[in-house]
Amino acid sequence: MLKQSSLYLIIFFCFCSFNVFGATREQMMLAKFEARLSQARTFKQALAIYADSNMKNPHQVAMHTDLRKIQNDVDRQSAQFEISEDEKVVPYINGGCQPRITCIPVDVQQATTGGIVFPKCVEVHRCSGCCTNAQFSCEATKVNHLFFSPITKFEISENAPEPISVLQPFQTENHTECQCRCKLTENACPSNTQTLDHELCRCREQMCFPQCQAMQRCQLLNNEEKPKCVCPRPIPGQNGSHSCPAGQQPDARCKKCGK
Repeated sequence: MLKQSSLYLIIFFCFCSFNVFGATREQMMLAKFEARLSQARTFKQALAIYADSNMKNPHQVAMHTDLRKIQNDVDRQSAQFEISEDEKVVPYINGGCQPRITCIPVDVQQATTGGIVFPKCVEVHRCSGCCTNAQFSCEATKVNHLFFSPITKFEISENAPEPISVLQPFQTENHTECQCRCKLTENACPSNTQTLDHELCRCREQMCFPQCQAMQRCQLLNNEEKPKCVCPRPIPGQNGSHSCPAGQQPDARCKKCGK
């Protein structure tokens, strides 16, 4: 009877562990979907990403028939909203994380006394836009540097030695690729037993590797950098310790340590 109860207990813990890891996998898939959705420019692109990322689709393939079905359903729901003829409905462009044309001021390196510098600002691409979650920010993942020339100074005074003088070329960054990245840092986690998951951008409990068995728990011990599996009772031959030396793991019954 005791062995049967122990077997049920092991099955229960395995079931719980499966559910925990299943939820984690679902969270990872959701995070990847949100990251891809931030790159979509149009609703049609968003539908394609949704169909390709749909967790109910075992082959992860965006079928044209599925897209048409979803589009028809969206059109049906949109028709329920009453919009007057005076109000204009336009197709939108998603303000997601993208390189966009931005005006930045020209920083003239040389000291200029008098005169008018042209241009005062130039157009470059900089990453901007919103991410699907507030804890993410739109950041550049690929950058090149541009030189703008000629930068000129106009003198309109009659006593000016040169009416037009060319200044040193202006150099600045130009963003060519962007991505939504986690704004949190490692010290954002309140406990040393937690680690920052950059893909999910949230703190989670550190995991033991290999995975703890049955009634063992994953715990960060004093003076340890990584958590390890700890038994509810002392392990024989370990001087009253509930855990094993570095590089070893307790067996399922917490009777001995091994690799």
